[in-house]
Amino acid sequence: MNHVAVRALVLALLACSLPLAATAAGAPAGESSQSIASDALASTSDEPAANETPRHQNPDEYDEAGDDEELESWLADQLSRQLQDSSVALSEGQYEQAREHLGDDYDERLEQYAEVSGDTGDEDDPAEAYRNAPESQERMANAIEEYHETREEYEEALREGDQERAHDLARELEALSDEIDEAGEDAATSYETIDNETDEDHSDSVAAINESRSQIESEQTAVRDEQFVETELDLEVVDETASFDDPMVVRGEVRTADGEPIEGDLEIRVEDEPVAVGEPSDEWWAGDEADFEFEYRPTDLPLDAETVTVEYVPDSDTTYLGAEQELEVTPEQTTATIDDLEATDEVAYGEPLSVSGTVTAAGEPVDDVPVAISIDGELLGTVNASEGTFEGDVETPANVSAGEATVTASLPYEDRTLTATPAEAPITVAETETELTATATAIGEEEVAIDGSLATADGDALDNQTLEVRVDGVTAETLETDEDGGIAGTVDTGSVDGEAVTITVSYDDASSNMAAAEVEETVTMPGNGDSLPIPQSAIVGVSALLGIGVLGLAGWWRRRSRRDDLDRAPSIAVGGPDRGPDPAVTQDRIDALLERAAEQLADGRTDTAVRTAHAAVRHAYGSAVGRPGAATHWEFYREHADDAAADAVPLRELVETYEQAAFTPDPVTEDQAERALETAQRLCEDADLEATSGSASAAA
Repeated sequence: MNHVAVRALVLALLACSLPLAATAAGAPAGESSQSIASDALASTSDEPAANETPRHQNPDEYDEAGDDEELESWLADQLSRQLQDSSVALSEGQYEQAREHLGDDYDERLEQYAEVSGDTGDEDDPAEAYRNAPESQERMANAIEEYHETREEYEEALREGDQERAHDLARELEALSDEIDEAGEDAATSYETIDNETDEDHSDSVAAINESRSQIESEQTAVRDEQFVETELDLEVVDETASFDDPMVVRGEVRTADGEPIEGDLEIRVEDEPVAVGEPSDEWWAGDEADFEFEYRPTDLPLDAETVTVEYVPDSDTTYLGAEQELEVTPEQTTATIDDLEATDEVAYGEPLSVSGTVTAAGEPVDDVPVAISIDGELLGTVNASEGTFEGDVETPANVSAGEATVTASLPYEDRTLTATPAEAPITVAETETELTATATAIGEEEVAIDGSLATADGDALDNQTLEVRVDGVTAETLETDEDGGIAGTVDTGSVDGEAVTITVSYDDASSNMAAAEVEETVTMPGNGDSLPIPQSAIVGVSALLGIGVLGLAGWWRRRSRRDDLDRAPSIAVGGPDRGPDPAVTQDRIDALLERAAEQLADGRTDTAVRTAHAAVRHAYGSAVGRPGAATHWEFYREHADDAAADAVPLRELVETYEQAAFTPDPVTEDQAERALETAQRLCEDADLEATSGSASAAA
């Protein structure tokens, strides 16, 4: 009876015995025997759940399932402590230190927290607040540092009697003061959100932030008293309806804090957009020459807006400070018309699509609005309309289907005071030839590493494209190209016991104008040996009687096989246990991976180079968990940190760099990748392949 037949018989007996065992153990009556057997059989080939570590979670801190709440709380504590340290450093004037507390380590913890907590991206989500708080504090640190540098220049100008320069610097200080106050308010709001949604308390951080704001405000008050005259707006709304067709009408004047009217040309902005200021259309505050009137024709004002901000922006040469006033408003929508759309007849990937046309509303040309250009619903970009006309180019991307299509020009607004009926024009999108390269290398008994790239025939890298990987014609994995068009990953071949497998990497995207491409390679996998492994997890819970029967069958077969072998070849002695893969073959694979990593680094593909270098080290040292790819990267580190050959410090640095390359959006720098490759080369040189091969065999 051959190996395959006996293995199948053993597993069949196990499957038949499981329903009885499950019943004895109190399994639910409604659960079918087929389901129970399927689950048990799956466990004979699957890795233990303990080896599956969620992405972005550090197994040094998190090893057990079900600890999400504890992990989330721990990560929140770490983030809050770093925020607290940063805010204290900021209040003490240690700006560089304040920024360092919120560096890469903070970003890594934040990504872990976002994943564990289930980040929704909403404003009241604590992960979003943890993301916004350091951004606000960094803005504060930068602005405060610049404020103090500018303040020194201001004081120097005063000492030198350069009043003009002192005045200009005072304007800069005023803008920086506003930036600091705004950033501080944003940070305090983020802290409030965190405190409301978690068990953290950031009152000390808020106090430190407010202390910094107060200190700058106190300094700037002295500058204002020396250089400026405060002003105020006095406005009256004649018609609060605000639409492009029916503009909002406002009258008023600008006065000093002492009540003196300010005359001359005034710059007035509504919602940060300048408006034309003129004389009042009828009598109002008669005899006052400082009176003015303006109309506000909104284009992108939200329809649910209740107020608008009107701002007086003084000329930088004057001594006046600006002023603001909130006015009530009733927005209404106007439908514009896009006409005379003309577009390029035919385009291909990377080529400019030229468009032109007009935008009018209520018989008036629309000024300073973006016009969105798309092909068959895929947005390519925007061109700006000026005084009712637009003309410009947008680049043709890869994710537009080849063939006959439609160009659409529209306004990218939703629920705003201006909308438009889209205009259309026909276009032809040409297909672009592609070049796909891919290599496949066995890095374990059931695992193959894939490396390659996707580009146009002209060599332009194609990023964010999906490729399919098939093993002997069966889809096994999908890979995404990186920003350099590179592909890198691993695929599980299943148990093939030394046989050759066909690895096919293909690209065929019907929604793209890129031509399909395919690469096929044959890979001979390392053998497993002739032993009959029967995973212990498959027989847990089976009744003693059936378990003895199954083991008895296996023992009978082994004795029978040994006797048959001796009968057939009595002169050949029985050898020792299988030592696993040939060390020389293993060394060849390691050398191939390191060589590929060096090539990837030379091409500037730092993330891919680090992942490949890490794979080489994994292959050199193996894993007691099973095949080299079975353990998580941190499980692998803990397993080998105390090895005489593997220095724990560089090994940890390599694993940390690999984690950044594989699991974070931040690319590894060239220096990091170079260090990782050098570390991998040293570790591979020090590895005892004889011992590794033996331990790998024992683990199997």
